[in-house]
Amino acid sequence: KNDFQDENDIRTITLEIESVFKDFFYYLPAFQYIFIKRAAKQLINTGFRPQLIHSNVVFSAGIMGNRLAHQYHLPHVITEHWSRIAGILEKPIIGRQVINAYKKADKILPVSAFLQNKITTLLPQIDVNKFVTVGNIVDSETFIYREKRTHQQQIHFCAIATWAYKKTPDKLPELFIEALSAFQKKSNKSIMLTMIGGGDKLDELKELCAKNELEASFTGYISKRQIAEHLQQADYFVHASTIETFGVVVAEALLTGTPVICSKVGALPELINDSNGVLCNNSLESWEAGLNALLSKRFDNKQIANDMKQSFGVESIGNRINAIYNSITH
Repeated sequence: KNDFQDENDIRTITLEIESVFKDFFYYLPAFQYIFIKRAAKQLINTGFRPQLIHSNVVFSAGIMGNRLAHQYHLPHVITEHWSRIAGILEKPIIGRQVINAYKKADKILPVSAFLQNKITTLLPQIDVNKFVTVGNIVDSETFIYREKRTHQQQIHFCAIATWAYKKTPDKLPELFIEALSAFQKKSNKSIMLTMIGGGDKLDELKELCAKNELEASFTGYISKRQIAEHLQQADYFVHASTIETFGVVVAEALLTGTPVICSKVGALPELINDSNGVLCNNSLESWEAGLNALLSKRFDNKQIANDMKQSFGVESIGNRINAIYNSITH
């Protein structure tokens, strides 16, 4: 158990199960609840008086939050940004607990309209009036606007992800690498690609860039501040994926005023419009057309950053959540 003040001066208590069986315990919310209940009781015995319970993701926090809220007769809010809800609902016991937590919650805050539609489609029995879409908070103090320098000889793209092998891929770096290479050859423009992040696929991607004669730099894992600097220096951000329940890296790029070209999947159409980027289907033909459209547009980089900060900055999202708290506690 750790009790400390976080970077925002908020008291934070973490409970960690140290055991070789911790992966097994992950699927036992009742076992985890023993420790949560004990910690809550200790806090309340020292004078702490919570006004509500706010759980981050229904499994397993929302299940335990539901029990705590019932025990102490408190309102319960669940923030949802989990893309694996369909899978967890297939587990009979846990699935029933998930549905029960949603049913009893006072408010459910999916991070996108896309995710809300997914939940309500899977669980039509949940009251739609419980839902309020509230996006993820994006770090608007680190990812800030800096005036772009024009590169006469080279167009600089940036991409961020964990570049890993997965049975079902969720990121498609091969698609934008081939699209950038094809665009470079047909347009006679020089392209530079910076790929941020690690993973076991890096060597393969380096070989693919070399094979396609695409100049690329691979940074590995770097700090948020360094990521922000790369985004500030880039002309465009590129992101090819198969599913996004919100798209934090896309929002971070937009906060720096960097236009985005990305896949038209999940919640990304909620972030991207004609004023800040281009959406593509996941085909080489669509991406090549998207790059042509992107380079033909003029973007107001400062306005892109301001619009994103107004929508997803710390203060903006904080005010929205606070209004929800007030609506259920007063």
